[in-house]
Amino acid sequence: MPKNFERKLFDLIENTSRGHRQGDFTQGLAQNLQRELGAALELVSTAVFQPDGTRYERIYSSDEAPWVGLEPNLSLRTWQRRLDGNLWWIQRGLRREGPEGPAWYDLLLIPVGPKQQRVLGLLTRSLAGIEGEEREAAFQVMGRLVRLFVDRHHQQQRLREILSLAREQQLSLLQTALPQAPGYEIAGFSIPAEEVGGDYFQVLPIGPSNTAFVVADAKGKGFEAAVLITGVHTALRVVSETHFKVTYKVGLLNRSLVQPGEIRNLVTMFYSELDATGRIIYTNCSHPAPLLVRAQEVEELTAGGVFLGLAPETQYPLGVCEMRSGDLLVAYTDGWSELFNESGEEFGPERIRETVRGLHGAQPRQAIDAIQAACETFRGSAPYHDDRTLLVARKI
Repeated sequence: MPKNFERKLFDLIENTSRGHRQGDFTQGLAQNLQRELGAALELVSTAVFQPDGTRYERIYSSDEAPWVGLEPNLSLRTWQRRLDGNLWWIQRGLRREGPEGPAWYDLLLIPVGPKQQRVLGLLTRSLAGIEGEEREAAFQVMGRLVRLFVDRHHQQQRLREILSLAREQQLSLLQTALPQAPGYEIAGFSIPAEEVGGDYFQVLPIGPSNTAFVVADAKGKGFEAAVLITGVHTALRVVSETHFKVTYKVGLLNRSLVQPGEIRNLVTMFYSELDATGRIIYTNCSHPAPLLVRAQEVEELTAGGVFLGLAPETQYPLGVCEMRSGDLLVAYTDGWSELFNESGEEFGPERIRETVRGLHGAQPRQAIDAIQAACETFRGSAPYHDDRTLLVARKI
């Protein structure tokens, strides 16, 4: 066998898996094995078989001639019984008449995909003798690597399906049409950095003249953060229907996330209740400070406690402020402030503050567009690495 054969075989299978769609992987592998390792493995021909009725039919071969008069028993039941749960199976002692007399071959069958939807056939010169044993060991390595890549492919495919369902679920949590908030105009925007993410916002009526205005961020990214946010959504819906005070509601949310002996379910949240007159009661749970944009100044809303989910006894002090006509309340997640440009410079909360400073009286959508535009200009070609959410309220 060539030096570093296992490494070369691994690279060949990996490159094939990257360059071919699922349905073409087996044929691509058959072609590449014949071309790049055919001499070392003494491959006479490679082929691909697939079920067709009660038989396996050969749908591809690198060379037609060696298979003439040499087709093995192609019974569907026989092959599936031999291959089920196995990395491979060898049909030994296949004889083919040639101009120089009879020649002996072995056929290796390697299942590719669940339920043997494809079978890779490797027709090689007889594996008898010491030299044949060395090649057989190489084929065993091949069988394991093919199974590894196939299993990984199907795990990734299943994960994509799960993430797709999770994305649909998460998008269903984010309100596409925000409810009426007496005394306010509100707009929201959220986009995950991956298939799913941990950002969340919600606008909930909690009485004839009060509205809950909530932005949250589960620490971490991807599927685990999305699952956590689903739990936050459920708990928030429950507590919002109670008549408890803000501090007690947030305390219930916190205790719903605490797991004894673990610090995993950490969530930052800005929870506030807006009444129609402009009064805001809020608490900030380690969340980036929302900005209250007034005509002459920009105020940060910082009163509150630490992360939700850190400790059951955490207290969440209240902050109270008043919004006047034209004032904006801008809440965001750290995907905006912790954005980096090509030079490694952070956008930072101060740039967000400067972006909204002159927007008193603007529509909420205008504020969202202004922050997006500022971040796009700042980052250049640098990618976004975190989920990004904005929720903006304007006092009418």
